[in-house]
Order: sequence, then C-alpha cells, then structure tokens
Amino acid sequence: MFHFNLRVWAICGYVALIYWVAHHIPSLRMLFYPTLGAFCFLFMSRTDYRGIARIALGAFIATLVGTVIFNYIPGIAALFLNTLIVIQLKHLMKLNAPPVLAVSFIPFFSGAVAAWHVPVLVGCSLAGLTLLLMGVHWLEKRLPALQGLAARQPNSMEAD
Repeated sequence: MFHFNLRVWAICGYVALIYWVAHHIPSLRMLFYPTLGAFCFLFMSRTDYRGIARIALGAFIATLVGTVIFNYIPGIAALFLNTLIVIQLKHLMKLNAPPVLAVSFIPFFSGAVAAWHVPVLVGCSLAGLTLLLMGVHWLEKRLPALQGLAARQPNSMEAD
C-alpha cells in the first residue's frame, strides 16, 4: 500500500527538480549525481540536523579531496590515494555514511569543465537537501494534520 509521507514526496520532488535543472542547464550538469539519491535516503528519516550537517560537510570535504587529487596526480594512483584519504577522513570525522566515499569519486568520472564546479555543486545540492528536510520537519511540527499522517507511517525506513 502507498502511504503519504511528506518527506518522501519532498525528496522525490527535490531529486526531480535537480535533475530537471541539470538536464536543461548544461553548465549545472554536476548538480545531479546518482549519489544524491543515497544521501536523500540517508537523510530522510533523520531529524538530527547537526549530524546531517556533519555528513554534508564530510561529503563536501571528500569532494574537495577528490577534485584536488584528480587534478594533480595522474592515473590510477590518484583514485587509490583518494580512496585511502577519504576512508581515513570518514574514520576521523566518525561518519557512518557510505555516500561520502562515493561522492569523492565524482571528479574522476564527471568530466567537469572547471575543477571547482564539482565541490561547489555537490555542496549546493546537499545544502538544498538539508534545508528542504529542515523545512519539512518544521512544517510537520506546525501542522497537526500532517503530524497525524506521519504518526501512522510504518517505521521500516528508519535509519540506524
């Protein structure tokens, strides 16, 4: 059965909007990336925005690391070094978020025109997602009818 969940609808709309923008404005192509879906699922059931912000910051830093390494180190060694550094970064920041490593690979496969495009667009898309979810959370708390709908939702999509 299909249940109404404002967060799910908001995330689906956000992913569709980002895809539409990326599809229609070629210079913003890197605004949409498949890992965005993984971040959406990861953030969907969370309301700890400090934790979400830490994960988003970690992803932004990982993208910066990947971009710098990709631009200055040739070949497969760059991907190896990027993976090693980002795994250490995740350990150091205590991030239990697999998409952080995945997003660091974007510079290796994107073909971005300018090196700074990837981290900036990844940062923008994650900031937008975080703000959207904060807005939905605020709305759910303010509107009793939505709160009642959310209370009847199954908890099968809860994050650990």
